[in-house]
Amino acid sequence: MEIQAGSPAPDFALAAHNSEQKVSLSALKGRPVVVAFMPFAFTGG
Repeated sequence: MEIQAGSPAPDFALAAHNSEQKVSLSALKGRPVVVAFMPFAFTGG
């Protein structure tokens, strides 16, 4: 999926880093959110 710069991010859900709870982007609507993607540690990429 390609997303154009400046367009709204699609909704998604991920496991929270400190629990088994899921966090979705839509649950944070109206609050400032930073979405950053980093390469997985020690993958060489």
